[in-house]
Amino acid sequence: MSTWRELTFPTNSLKDAVLVVEDDRANILADPLRWRILEILGAGKSVVEISQTLDVTDARVLSHLQRLAQTGVVYLEEDGADPQEWRCLPAADTIRVREIRPADDQIAEAMPTDVVSQFNQAAREAAEGLYGSTFQMSVNHNRARLSEEQAAEFGRRLLALIEEYFPPGKGDRSGVKYGFYGILTPIDLHPLGDAETEE
Repeated sequence: MSTWRELTFPTNSLKDAVLVVEDDRANILADPLRWRILEILGAGKSVVEISQTLDVTDARVLSHLQRLAQTGVVYLEEDGADPQEWRCLPAADTIRVREIRPADDQIAEAMPTDVVSQFNQAAREAAEGLYGSTFQMSVNHNRARLSEEQAAEFGRRLLALIEEYFPPGKGDRSGVKYGFYGILTPIDLHPLGDAETEE
């Protein structure tokens, strides 16, 4: 199965009219953040402009821009010593990307689609009062800078709680069936030149 995605940029006579990507480079462009960078690129933006627009660190943006430049869909002008001021420019007025995905190919997701559906459905039902007023519901999204040791300790303590409260084949059969899905993952790189900055 194949689909086409297309982006058009402000006209610039120095660029090719249309750039068609139908090879392995399409896999690099399939990354959602890289595609979002292309969507907001316009006639061209600096690393810091892109990072501020997307609310991600400039180091993370620069890493993705370098991958995009490898595909030939953008040019990265590395003028000056400060990478924050480097500019990214589209390589064509129009970029067309052909995504080919076999029917049985499953893209790895942090949360499987069926799990996401179950949690979203439960949240809608809870908002409508389906479970009454006595059930417990907790949705947390937290960010912090942790050392590798701290992250490992958090993982160990969380697993101990899961083993205590969600033992396979055990629990209180008369109670409410609860679901828990946890993800601990790096979400951003340190800003360029400022590895100690706190968010």
